Amino acid sequence: MERSVFEVVKAPLGWSVFADNVKIGGVYESRGAALEAAVQAASDTVTDGGGVQINVPGAEEEKPRWAVAFEIASSILPTRTARERGRR
Repeated sequence: MERSVFEVVKAPLGWSVFADNVKIGGVYESRGAALEAAVQAASDTVTDGGGVQINVPGAEEEKPRWAVAFEIASSILPTRTARERGRR
């Protein structure tokens, strides 16, 4: 028996669920609501004798890459003001 893969992904207006690369359901307000929808759909597959895998991104994966890069850069760069830099 095949295994179906369910993916919870960030959408422009919320969260979506894909089953084997096909969007199922609507747009969900939260990652948790999308997970509940994925679990419900996956339970039907399990009932029919199939295997399932459900993937949900973590909180860090939710952020756009530029936001993660900015946080890293701002944590390691000096915090002197422009005026202080000009005194050297």
